[in-house]
Amino acid sequence: MKVGLFVPCYINELFPEVARDTTILLRNLGVNLEIPRNQTCCGQPFLNSGYESSLPQNFEEIFKKYDYIVAPSSSCVATIREANLSVSNKTFELVEFLHDILQIRNLAKNHQPVILHNSCHSLRMLLEAAPSELNIPYFNKVKNVLGCRVLEARRDECCGFGGVFSVKEGFISYVMGKSKLDDLLNEDNLKDIKDIPIITGVDMSCLMHLKGVAEKENIKAEFKHIATILREANETL
Repeated sequence: MKVGLFVPCYINELFPEVARDTTILLRNLGVNLEIPRNQTCCGQPFLNSGYESSLPQNFEEIFKKYDYIVAPSSSCVATIREANLSVSNKTFELVEFLHDILQIRNLAKNHQPVILHNSCHSLRMLLEAAPSELNIPYFNKVKNVLGCRVLEARRDECCGFGGVFSVKEGFISYVMGKSKLDDLLNEDNLKDIKDIPIITGVDMSCLMHLKGVAEKENIKAEFKHIATILREANETL
């Protein structure tokens, strides 16, 4: 099984440690991983803004030789899935790949409790967890892969980032982020956490937005991509 790692542009530029941790984690788990040097953006910013883009087709050409494609971002994976390419059905978000393909569970079972932000794309486009509006039995693949105590918000609402939305509608985006952060850090979640709470998720864009709100509001919290938590836990086994 040959796997290609897709590194979203914003992660490559702003959070290279997430790409590093994803790479280390997958290779430690025995995955035959390659990182194509000529990869580009998946096209999400343009498509979400209503523009045509050939970037998904470029993605298809670059990654077509792989058995699976993995990315530490559910929004980028959702873009490729929606494009209906020949590679769409073999493109997976990191946790989705660990859960569905590698059948991994409880990888971070000894980790301290974490608070999970279920991002919109992971919930409603990849179905990594059960969206409340679908009224279906509860499940959460991220919880299964982690295995430690995982706390969630009371409502699975958007954090307000939305990519271009946060630029065009900055005030609304900020208010949504503050509301989401307050929900993640609700009193029930905090009552058993003695140290600074750790908020995690599969999308660094959401965590970046929430971290910005936390810094603006002087709220103490640590924000760690799921790849970092899983990499650290795997190296202590």
